[in-house]
Amino acid sequence: MDPFLLRPFGPICAHRGGSSLAPENTLLAARYAMALGAHCWELDVQLSADGELLVIHDDTLARTTDVAARPEFAARAPWLVHEFLAEEVRTLSAGAWFLESAPHRDMEHQTDREEIAAQRVPTLREALALTRAHRFPMNLEIKDHAGQPGDGLVVARVLDLLAEAQCDGLVLLSSFRHEYLAQARALCPSLPTAALVEDRHPDNLIDFLRRLGVMAYHPEYTMVDAALVHELHAAGLRVHVWTVNERAHARALLGMGVDALITDWPQRLANLAPVVA
Repeated sequence: MDPFLLRPFGPICAHRGGSSLAPENTLLAARYAMALGAHCWELDVQLSADGELLVIHDDTLARTTDVAARPEFAARAPWLVHEFLAEEVRTLSAGAWFLESAPHRDMEHQTDREEIAAQRVPTLREALALTRAHRFPMNLEIKDHAGQPGDGLVVARVLDLLAEAQCDGLVLLSSFRHEYLAQARALCPSLPTAALVEDRHPDNLIDFLRRLGVMAYHPEYTMVDAALVHELHAAGLRVHVWTVNERAHARALLGMGVDALITDWPQRLANLAPVVA
């Protein structure tokens, strides 16, 4: 059995580290999520211009850093991540935006403004160190690098870093770019993977997932019902849904048998009892 399945993997996965708690995809967000009852955390990774794996969701730096306020970078708009060196990205605040414009922010669980503003875009190496030190499982999403120089390199770079970090049994690799999952399986068959989807299910879903060799299916939560969950479980697949932020939705999904809920609000969904239909 896959080592990831042997761990006590609970149902609450903190989306981007728990993006209602602290700036998304920062180590501060992960620490808050862990302290407030999340069972694992989800993060996004992509390559910088010099090949460093950075933890950031968007393909530009505009929304989640202060790059637009930095005059030395003004001529480089729209500030694409893959056009910046890692050391340049690391000079940016990854938290100042959260104080002003985060769309959903939990004001009860906040640290001081200086600590938030001081957050930097983490490297994947730093994120893995946190996961290993605290035995806090990670759902690592590789962002789509299509059309970028790193498209043919990113999977191998991620796998090399996972081997270096010695986080066996603590990492689930996911992506909307299913070719990446096939590459990962070819290079490291023991690494558990999960297929992310939105809008529609792939044709012949079970056969598709079996050919891909994934252990889990990650659809948007409105795409699932109890029959689909039962079908996936019967095929030996786990079902982890995103992004579930309301308690009523979470309880209903747990009642359908969903294995994990990826949420911006792990503190809101702790200790839920499922509603069984």
